[in-house]
Amino acid sequence: MAVIGVLGGSFDPIHLGHKALGMAAVEEVALDTLIVMPAHIQPFKQNKKVAQDEHRLNMAELAFKDCPQAIVSDYEIRKGDISYSYETMSHLRTEYPHDELFFIVGADSFINVDKWYKGEDLLTEFGFIVSSRPGYPEKELESKMKFYKMDYDTKIIRLLTKMPEISSTEIRETAMAGESIRHLVPPLVEKYIQINGLYDDVLRNPRWNLDRY
Repeated sequence: MAVIGVLGGSFDPIHLGHKALGMAAVEEVALDTLIVMPAHIQPFKQNKKVAQDEHRLNMAELAFKDCPQAIVSDYEIRKGDISYSYETMSHLRTEYPHDELFFIVGADSFINVDKWYKGEDLLTEFGFIVSSRPGYPEKELESKMKFYKMDYDTKIIRLLTKMPEISSTEIRETAMAGESIRHLVPPLVEKYIQINGLYDDVLRNPRWNLDRY
């Protein structure tokens, strides 16, 4: 039985925090496969404009190019509509019926999973790999972990690696201001953003060739 972790998000753009979270899951949990899943429309960001799907897929490919366990999936993008985590995980269970599936998430999102669309089913049917960052209220996270385990029998693996404080909003604003984002995104993602003119006033049409990177 393989152990599979699923890392989802808008990835607009994917950054070093996402990379750190995925790699910590691979290394600490010994994942056989890390599925990186760019969302088509995140439930909590339905009215938010994001970079074109193709751009976000390609940035994810570049960010995890050096991770042999990583697979970038276009399932949610091909599916269209709102990307609900429960529906995605249920689909993956049909693809990997004999493997153990974990949803990878940060502590700030994890404490609200029971309020997500079919969140209680998600907690009952799948495991979670959870990270935290410096300064996050540990007591709140520990209390929610205990609650989920008692009420939903959720299998939870806590990552020890602390995550960097980075947000995609910060990166977009920094890029639009013409400032360096080198310290915020993987090098190949920085190059991709520059070449494709992402996060200028107008998002340009894709003109990538991944073989160039």
